[in-house]
Amino acid sequence: MKRIVMKLAASAALLALAACAVQPATHADLPHAVQTLAPAAWSVDAPQQNVSADAWWNQFGDPQMHELVESVLRGNLDVRMAAERVKQAQDLVTQNRAALLPELNANAGASTERQNTPPPLGYVRQAGFGLSASWTPDVFGGERLAVLAAQAQVSGSEGALQQVRLALAANTAAAYIDLRWAQAQLRILDDNEQIRSRALKLTQERLHYGLSTQLDVARAQNQLQDLQAQIPRMQSAVQHQMSLIAVYSGRTPESVDQLLLADARAIPVPAQSAPQVLPSDALLHRPDVRSAYAQVEQRAAEVGVSKAQRYPQFKINLADGLLASSYLGLPTLTDNLFSAALSATSPIFNAGRITANIDASESRMRESQLGLQQTMLQALKEIEDNRSDLVSGAAQVERLGGALDASNHALRLSTELYKGGATDFLDVLAAQEAFLRDSESLNQARREHALAAIALYRSLGGGWDDSEKVATGMQPAATQSAAR
Repeated sequence: MKRIVMKLAASAALLALAACAVQPATHADLPHAVQTLAPAAWSVDAPQQNVSADAWWNQFGDPQMHELVESVLRGNLDVRMAAERVKQAQDLVTQNRAALLPELNANAGASTERQNTPPPLGYVRQAGFGLSASWTPDVFGGERLAVLAAQAQVSGSEGALQQVRLALAANTAAAYIDLRWAQAQLRILDDNEQIRSRALKLTQERLHYGLSTQLDVARAQNQLQDLQAQIPRMQSAVQHQMSLIAVYSGRTPESVDQLLLADARAIPVPAQSAPQVLPSDALLHRPDVRSAYAQVEQRAAEVGVSKAQRYPQFKINLADGLLASSYLGLPTLTDNLFSAALSATSPIFNAGRITANIDASESRMRESQLGLQQTMLQALKEIEDNRSDLVSGAAQVERLGGALDASNHALRLSTELYKGGATDFLDVLAAQEAFLRDSESLNQARREHALAAIALYRSLGGGWDDSEKVATGMQPAATQSAAR
C-alpha cells in the first residue's frame, strides 16, 4: 500500500511539474492579423473577373510564354537552392525533436596495463562492453518550444521558396515581354527605314527633274541615317533579353537558340480585368506575408525557450554492461556493471543574463510583429498601384492605337501631296517623325500594360498554391509534426 501511495505521489508531482510547462508568447493568428489591417474593398476601381491568379501566365494566350515559364520553374538554380534550404530547416526540426527523447549508446573497450608495484610484476588486462542511456526530461517545455520554433522556421523557408518561385515566374514573363517589345521595336525601325528610304529616293528623283533641292535630299538622308543608327542598339537589346531568359532557365547564354525565341512575335495581350479577390484573401495568399507570420511564430516560441531557462533541468543517466579482468597468474574475473544517476540543476545567480535574454526575445517578437504589419501594408500598396497601372495601361493602348492610325494617314497624305508638289518636304519629315513616335509609343504602352498585369498577378501572390508542396514532397510544419 505504501508503494502505491509513493507511486501516486510521484505521478502527481510529475503532472504538477508538467502543468507548469512554459507556453509560447501570445500573439494574434494570421487571419486575425490580416482582418485587423486589410480594408473591406480596394480603393482603385478596376474591372474584375472571377479567375484564379494561380498559373496566371496561361491567361496571356501565348503558348510559348507558358512553356517558357514552366521550364524556368523546373530548371532554375535559385529555386533548387531555396528547396535545399527548406530541407535544411526540416532537418533542424528533426534535430530539435531528438532532444525530447532518450539517447541510447553502445560502448566497448579493452586495455592492457603493466603493474610495477607489489604484488609481483605483471599485466592487468581488461575488456568490456555495455549500453548507456541518458535522458533530459523536458519538464518545463523548453525543448518542445525549440521544436515549435524550428517548425516555424520551416514554414518561413517554405514561404521563401514560394517567394523565389513567384518572383522568378514574374521576372521570366517580364523578360519575355521585354524580348517581344525589343523585337517589335526592331520591326518598327525596319519598317520606318523602308519608309524613309523611299522618301530619300523620291527626293533624289525630284532633284533629278529639278522639282526638289539638295536641302530636301540632305534632310531625307539625315532622317534615314539617324534611324539606322538606332538599329544596332535594339539588336543588342534583343540579344540581352534572350541571354537573360537562358540564365533564368538554368542554361548558358550561348544555348539560347534551344529556347526557340529568335522568331519575332507580338507582345502578348493580358486580360483587361483584374482577378476578383478581397484584400484579406490576397494578403493570406502572399508568400511574403506567410513568411513574416512564420517569423512571428518562431520569435514567440523563442520567448518561451528563454523563459524555460529560469526553471530546473533534470537529467537521468543509466549504464549496464560486462567487464572481464585478468591478472598474471590469476583466473579471469567477470563483473556486471550497472549504474543509475539522477541530477538536477537550477539557476540561482546569473547576473541578470536570463532576464536580459527574455527581454531580448520579447523585443525580437515585437519587431517581427511590426515587420508583419509593414509587409502587409507594402503588399496592399503594391496591389493598389498595380490595379491602377492595369486600368490606365489599357486606356493608353486604346488611345495610342487611334493616334497611330491618324499619323499613318497623315504620312500617306503628306507623301502624296509632296509628290504632286502641293507641299514641301518639311511636312513629310514631320509626318515621318510623328509616325515613328506614335509607333514606338504604342509599342511601349503595350509593353507597360503587359508588365502591369504581371506585376498585379505577382502582388496578388499568384503563381503557387498549397498543392505544389504535396507535389514536391513538402508539407507544412504543423502537418509534419502531426505525421510524426
